[in-house]
Amino acid sequence: MHGVVLDENNAPMQSVNIMVKGTDKITSTNNRGEFQIKDVQATTVLVVSSVGYSRQEITVNGKSDLRIQLKVAIGTLDEIQFVAYGTTTKRLNTGNVTTIKASDIEKQPVQNPLLTLQGRVPGLVVIQPSGLAGSSVRIRIQGQNSIANGSEPLYVVDGVPIDPQLPRTGNDYVLGSSGAIFSGWGNPLNYINPSDIESIDILKDADATAIYGSRAANGAIMITTKKGKAGVMKFDLNSQVGFGKMIRRLDMLNTKQYLEMRYEAYANDGIDWTSPSISADDLKVWDTTRYTNWQDQLLGGTAKFTNFNTSVSGGAATARYFISGTYHKETSVFPLSEDFADRKGTLHFNMDANSMNSKFKLQLSGNFMADNNQLPQNDITQTALLLEPDAPPLLNADGSINWAPDANGNTTLSDANVMIQRYKKYVNKTYNLVSSLNLGYTIFPRFELRSSFGYNYMQTNDYSPGPLIAVAPELRTTTVRGANFGDRNIQSWIMEPQASYSSKISKGKIELLVGVTLQNKNVNSGYIYGNGQLSDELLNNLYAAANIYKNNSLSSNYKYNAFFGRINYNWSDKYIVNINARRDGSTRFGANNRFHDFGSLGGAWIFSNEKIIRSKAGIISFGKLRSSYGSTGSDQIGDYQYMSLYNLYSNAPVPYQGIAGLIPAGLPNPNLQWEETWKLQAGIDLGFLQDRVIVNVTWVRNRSSNQLLRYSLPNTAGFTSYYVNFPAIIQNRNWEFAVTGKISQGKDFNWTCNVNLTLPKNKLVSFPNLSTSTYASRLIVGEPIDVLSNYHYLGVAPGSGDYLFSDRNGHPVLEPNTATDRTSLISTFQKLYGGFQNNLTYKSIQLDFLFQFVSQVGYNDVSFWNGSRYPGMFTRGNSNQPVTVLGRWQKVGDKASVAKFSTGEVATVLDSDHRYTNASFIRLKNLAFYWSLPQKWVDKVHFRSFRIYLHGQNLLTITNYKGLDPETQSMTSLPPLRIWTIGFQAGL
Repeated sequence: MHGVVLDENNAPMQSVNIMVKGTDKITSTNNRGEFQIKDVQATTVLVVSSVGYSRQEITVNGKSDLRIQLKVAIGTLDEIQFVAYGTTTKRLNTGNVTTIKASDIEKQPVQNPLLTLQGRVPGLVVIQPSGLAGSSVRIRIQGQNSIANGSEPLYVVDGVPIDPQLPRTGNDYVLGSSGAIFSGWGNPLNYINPSDIESIDILKDADATAIYGSRAANGAIMITTKKGKAGVMKFDLNSQVGFGKMIRRLDMLNTKQYLEMRYEAYANDGIDWTSPSISADDLKVWDTTRYTNWQDQLLGGTAKFTNFNTSVSGGAATARYFISGTYHKETSVFPLSEDFADRKGTLHFNMDANSMNSKFKLQLSGNFMADNNQLPQNDITQTALLLEPDAPPLLNADGSINWAPDANGNTTLSDANVMIQRYKKYVNKTYNLVSSLNLGYTIFPRFELRSSFGYNYMQTNDYSPGPLIAVAPELRTTTVRGANFGDRNIQSWIMEPQASYSSKISKGKIELLVGVTLQNKNVNSGYIYGNGQLSDELLNNLYAAANIYKNNSLSSNYKYNAFFGRINYNWSDKYIVNINARRDGSTRFGANNRFHDFGSLGGAWIFSNEKIIRSKAGIISFGKLRSSYGSTGSDQIGDYQYMSLYNLYSNAPVPYQGIAGLIPAGLPNPNLQWEETWKLQAGIDLGFLQDRVIVNVTWVRNRSSNQLLRYSLPNTAGFTSYYVNFPAIIQNRNWEFAVTGKISQGKDFNWTCNVNLTLPKNKLVSFPNLSTSTYASRLIVGEPIDVLSNYHYLGVAPGSGDYLFSDRNGHPVLEPNTATDRTSLISTFQKLYGGFQNNLTYKSIQLDFLFQFVSQVGYNDVSFWNGSRYPGMFTRGNSNQPVTVLGRWQKVGDKASVAKFSTGEVATVLDSDHRYTNASFIRLKNLAFYWSLPQKWVDKVHFRSFRIYLHGQNLLTITNYKGLDPETQSMTSLPPLRIWTIGFQAGL
């Protein structure tokens, strides 16, 4: 018999599998969607399957010619998954891959795509360290593999690799760090629009990542943007507005309590605070009857959100298009003008086409963003918490800065007056372009030549002024106004020619892929300081500066090439073998070790397709065992580390012969080698009740070796250290669980539930000669690599009011021995994490909500101090304390939780386990409510669809943690905001 397979748009489908049910007879369609099967009986049932499409079982009924039309899969097992250089489905995948679709991404009012993954992906940790717009995001896939270097995953947008870290500009520290030692600030995916994303695939094991080689040693995150679909032209509009507020407040001392603390501290120290030699502006100059809740004043504002997106899409069977544009604006909760806002404009397009015979294929895509982000130069959260409650108003009645001068005319506020930030604006203007071109031609059936070309261009210019208006009046005569000008330019291109071949061998199908990667990246960054301008208004003009000083700069070129290949063999959808191999070359290593080989072997057994098992499976409708083993490498050490390094010295008062000099910056090591990670993973996937319930269980053991670390040198060498490879081994062992259940499926009501859970464990397996190295004080074999050795806290001594600690023998001491008494080991790595998502639909109403949960230990900075100063000390802007310090020792015999107040430091307690606490939490991460208007209403106004929605983010946190936020665990940065937005989606 003959037949043809078409998609929903009547376009022929190539490489569709057609199998005679109950036998091993199988074939596939050609480039015209045609197939042929011999010796077919009238009662034969054909099983038709293709990646990303729903499987169909078709009874021949004596027909000799069939026309089969496949629909895009909506079931969990057959939805398309993007993997390196190809696609697959969860049913046939031998690797560990999790996919997040646009339907989940669009429900979250966030501007970094990584934040849409929180609580949704087993094995993935995503932390948002700050609530400021455009700030950093920290991410780890299956744990931390490197002791001191980059553990960031590979980001790929439409086949184009994106830098996991941004080089410094010199001004951008307010954006926060994403975690790498050598990195800059912020996060590169802040410049990718979530509204343009179709799916995000997280690749975790060696089978999924080894073909990416060294770039994916820490996993890979593949972002696929939206594409057009054949059909009539569609116009879609999505508009939303909303607001953000602080989630929590800290209970800080009021003025009466604060003054009591200060007076008591002086009394305990035997100091007369009224003495002229004692500086105590909070007691002598400020109005001690005044009280201000600075959290309400400085953090109690409302951040405003606006997002407007339009798109046009459509096409025919041979050409399709998708074009979209987005405008986004968000302000902050700080009491600053609306000029302090992040404004983004984006343009996305995708065009793909194929010839009439489907032999030639072309796809062109582009993503452009222009971002103008204006923030204060410093996050004012810490000052809002710690500014003294009797501090004077920050503004005068006329709106000018209140410097609160003393009797001598000297300011008593200075930098503690954070309202000077309205004049010290940090401006970051970034332009980002990611574009790709894919070409393919089928030479003969099942043999295709194709190539991808990618280009990424990012340009950042930022500006931080230091105007005199932000300087205390008495200091202006000796202060020179000036401004910092930073820039960052990243240009990279990649070309990957490939050849693929597929064929039927025996009772299975084999697919072969070979290719070459050529990548080049140029990075330039740095900043210039100019001062001596005539007025504050001229600070933004570098040419108006009387003096220009060249500060830190970076210029680097990174080249990378590779040869890769893959063999995939699928025997009757029962036994699947996947082999990957790659040879990488990187300019980050010397000639001796520039190339390295990586590879993996993955396999899967779909035992539910075995006749004997299928007949006795009962409620089990699908079952698969999978496993993989392989190696990947890492070159995340920065460029030129193997060479002798020099820095420019261009600010010498008298340059030698007028020429800029060089300063030695690093010793060479031509023998530097790749860090290498060997990944062993195994799992089982089960479907129950006709796949209404899907269970995934994965066991992970990743071991990373050949650690790139600094080797300490004596000062006489001219440098304190240089990079070498240490034979240390780090292990990450995880259990990952995921359950998807369609609890109810009816005509009017549907309920789907997703749960995921990860149990991670990190440890240092071995480190030869650790005890004689400089890392002996920070690493312990058998413990996590972030382990901290602390004194064990016992409480407060009833007799003296000082903190008590345990020595190594368990005896209480006031001053423990640094070398022997650090017996308490603390790790802040997460012990357990996951998420619980529900989606409920009743007729035209939809409700979706996600709970994120984390078990961890974190910093306890509000129990016995304020994270900056000890109770009783005074440093303007940093002296107020949480109310918990009122449980202090006051007299002999007191059973207290806090030591006696003092105007001096009590440093030892910071090195004890008293500084850590349970920071576990459960958070209502996301809520989305939709109401689709009745179709008869929509038809009257000639719309295709119309629905109204309400989105919420970070809505509720359940925790015993006493600080601002258990996720950030910081007193110095604004925590993630509670966000509500309301909007509508309309289709024409």
